[in-house]
Order: sequence, then structure tokens, then C-alpha cells
Amino acid sequence: MAGFRWVNVETMTRAAGCALLGAQLALAPALSGPALAQAQPQTPPAAQPPAAQPPAEAPLTPPPVVDPKPVETTPVAPGGRALAPQEITLSPVPVLALSGNATWEEAYDKLVAAVKQVNEELARLGLTRAGDTFIVYTSSDDLSFEYEVQVPFSGATTQKPGGGMKLAGSHAGKVLKFAHTGSFSDMDNTYEQIANYLDEKNVDQNEMYIEQYRTDIVTASPESLEIDILVPLP
Repeated sequence: MAGFRWVNVETMTRAAGCALLGAQLALAPALSGPALAQAQPQTPPAAQPPAAQPPAEAPLTPPPVVDPKPVETTPVAPGGRALAPQEITLSPVPVLALSGNATWEEAYDKLVAAVKQVNEELARLGLTRAGDTFIVYTSSDDLSFEYEVQVPFSGATTQKPGGGMKLAGSHAGKVLKFAHTGSFSDMDNTYEQIANYLDEKNVDQNEMYIEQYRTDIVTASPESLEIDILVPLP
């Protein structure tokens, strides 16, 4: 056929590939620099782990409040001594005794005056005081009482006591001994505790009480006495 020329397909394909490669090489300078950077896909920076936070300070907790426990108490006699009697046995001693009576309002002054009388009579008789003074309550009611002051002594005399006094012996036998320390006016509290104790223990008592004064009732203050209260037992 006139004007027709056979063209090898493989040759044409190779030539086209070379032309395309050349065009790419020619365009390479243009794609360098900023343009190339824009053309290349941007890689996002790797995610940074969050910075470690310092541990939060624990809130201050107030110490627990402890309720105080109730404290059991034991009633005590005036002066801080517990009401704990002792059972003892008294031996008789010679005494110069003076009996009398008084109202409760004048009790202390009347007893002090009676002991002074006995002390003076002991001196007159030439006898020496030897031991604590006893005051024996023989009977009582709400208004008054009867008593006997007994002052132990040593020595001998041929004279007869005057002023209604007599030579005698102190109480002998078993007694319960209670202690009182403090004011004479507070003795009512001690006697009330003694009465409660005797009732609780079912102790029979003939209503006679003996006070043995460890301090001198004449010279000591009525606010600072030491007295043993003796309760005779059957």
C-alpha cells in the first residue's frame, strides 16, 4: 500500500518511555527546595507522652477523737481516807472520867471545856496524862447527847477526884475502828457512812460510840483533827 510504513510497536514503546524519563529529569530541579517540600506529604510529629504529674499530697486527716471512759469511784470518808474499818480488841486502861450532856450546836466547845477540866484535875491529883483522850457517847437524839470524857493516866493517888469526876477504866472488848481526818463539823458525814456500813453488814450495835482523839482536842484546830471512831461489837 502506497505511503504506509510499518512501525515496530516495541520500538515505539521504548522510545516513549525514554521520553517520559527525560521529562521527569528535566523537571527535577524545579521540584527541589520549597516546592519539593510542599509536594512531599507532611508526617505529623510523634505524640509525646504527657509529662508525669507530681503525686498529689494526701489531705491532712485530724486524729480520731476518743471519748473519755467513765471512771468508777468509791465514796471515801472526809479527808480522803477510804471507809475501811478494822476489827481490833481494846484493853482497859485507867482513866479519869467526867460525864455531861450538851446540844449538838454547842458540842465542840462543851467537849473541849470538859477535857480541860479533866486535865486540870489530873494535875491536881499528881497524875500524869498517858494516852489519847476518849469521848464516849452514851445516848443521843436530834437535839442533844450525853457523853463521858475519859483521859488515860499513869501514877497513883490517895486523893478523891472532885468536880463530879471519877477514877475508872476505859472500854474493853472488840470494836470496829473507823478513821476520820478533817473538820469536827464534817463528822456527821463520817457517822452517816458508818451507819450505812453497819446496816449493810447487819452489824448489831447498841448505839454507843467511842471517839479516840489522835490529836489533842484542846490544842488542835477543829478543822484538822485525826479521830478514830470505835464501834463496840456484841
